[in-house]
Amino acid sequence: MSFPLILETLILITLIAFKGIEASFTYEFSSNVSSLVDEGDTTEFQLFISEIPEDVLITAESSYEDVFQIVGQSQFPIRKSNQSSPARDRTINITIKAVFIGRASIEFHVATQDIFSRSPYNISSYEVKSGARGQALKNASTYLLLAWLCLSYATMGTTMDWSKIKPRLYRPHGIIIGVVCQFIIMPGLSYLITRLFNLSATSAVGLILVGTCPGGWLSNVYAALLDCDLVLSIIMTFFSTILALGLMPLNLYIYATPFTSQDEHLQTPYRDLVIQLASLVIPVFIGIFIAYKYPKAAKWISRLVKPFSAFIIIAAFAGGVPTNLFILRSPIPLVFAATIYPMIGGLIGFFFAKLTCLANKTAITVALETGCQNSFLAITLATLSYEQPESDLLGLAPILVAISTLIQGALIICVYLCMRRMPGRTPEGEWVQTGNCGLCSMLKVALTRLLARKESNQYAVNQEAERGDNRRISQDNPAFVPSISDNLDGPSKVHP
Repeated sequence: MSFPLILETLILITLIAFKGIEASFTYEFSSNVSSLVDEGDTTEFQLFISEIPEDVLITAESSYEDVFQIVGQSQFPIRKSNQSSPARDRTINITIKAVFIGRASIEFHVATQDIFSRSPYNISSYEVKSGARGQALKNASTYLLLAWLCLSYATMGTTMDWSKIKPRLYRPHGIIIGVVCQFIIMPGLSYLITRLFNLSATSAVGLILVGTCPGGWLSNVYAALLDCDLVLSIIMTFFSTILALGLMPLNLYIYATPFTSQDEHLQTPYRDLVIQLASLVIPVFIGIFIAYKYPKAAKWISRLVKPFSAFIIIAAFAGGVPTNLFILRSPIPLVFAATIYPMIGGLIGFFFAKLTCLANKTAITVALETGCQNSFLAITLATLSYEQPESDLLGLAPILVAISTLIQGALIICVYLCMRRMPGRTPEGEWVQTGNCGLCSMLKVALTRLLARKESNQYAVNQEAERGDNRRISQDNPAFVPSISDNLDGPSKVHP
């Protein structure tokens, strides 16, 4: 091969290698910041391209097909200017459809006719996001739900009688166990479940948000319907709500940080969290003050607030249900996680209560307070404190937990009411008010059997020693006649 041919080959290879540095064209999108697309809607945006130096093929594809899909044409051949097409500018129309709630990127790949080198052209991705339909109605229902929570906590404050609360504070075993379960066991349990089911970052943060919440009003309702200790349930809800001002942000920092550190849109809004918790604590103290200073007015306010609260909760659910129908398409692992979470929490609370020898009535109350966390608080926090679409995705777990808690509680109440009506059953409420501690009974039985076995073994040893003495005496004195009991294998009467 001659030297000029080698030189030409090297120059050609060099030009191909550095083609990407020299080649370029300009482009821009119809909008730099994409607006929120409602779930199920179709939208369109444009890509303007100019100064095309050669023929290219532009391909558009979605980074998450489950969130956004490209409708219609996705490949666009672009030819450079010639006599038949003197214009150097081209406009590409891309149509996309929001399949589900979330964020996605429309990515572009530019291919040239040169198959031996990598394409030197790059087009940045176009960020798109979709949210649930009816955001205005959803926000209005969330504010109504928050107002109802404030009224319910104020009503709880009016029902707190110091004469009934004071004896419980002298023996605060149930209160302490409930606080430990709610702010130590349940946040860790929610984190373990998110890892076990391998939930996405938004679903994991939503479930952890529920796990860090204090007790809610639902536990008080269940305690009343199951003939449990309603006073203890209200006291536990009160103390957990106050302690949540400090422990809820702390638990979110511990357990949610591994998921939020990788996504700036999931950063925990600590300021909004404290404000919403304070909006629940303040009404409680207002209710306590009214009940202490004006007991007659407290009863009147309680009677007036109850129908008003019922109207608010009905309006909140009427506005919230149509805007949250996307929960029907929730991931299966998230549904299972939200179903077993309150169930396991209630069993853990009951186990620790019985472990400390609490009566059945108190143990069931602790279990209800542990399993029935304030998921409505988590819903309002997720909806009002996070931007979309993260607020919709974070709200999936609290909504599913609230539904599963309602269903499981309703089933337990139905079973209890049926058992109470069956013939031969104990009187109303007796099954939770009586009954010794199962652990203490087990320990007493085990200790009694151990002592009986020890006494039996000692009796056998004494009998064997007595027989040995009788044998030695009979050998020394042939006239000695042993007693009848010495020839028996055991005592003449049953030994305990």
